[in-house]
Amino acid sequence: MKRYKEAIIDLTKLLNIEPNNKFALRYLEDIYHLTKEAIIDLAKLLVEDLENLLETKQDTALKSQVKFILS
Repeated sequence: MKRYKEAIIDLTKLLNIEPNNKFALRYLEDIYHLTKEAIIDLAKLLVEDLENLLETKQDTALKSQVKFILS
């Protein structure tokens, strides 16, 4: 991700000098698309982890309740 950040900075500087530079515009578009996809993938993983955590917590709480009732 660090290289993307550096590339964005460099390409933005180039666009400040040459606002219609096709190279800079094209690669900046690619970088934004790739980082957006990476963020979406990360968000999906975080949601899955959270769901698994909640499921585990619920199972643990349910097992504790069953043990209490059976005791």
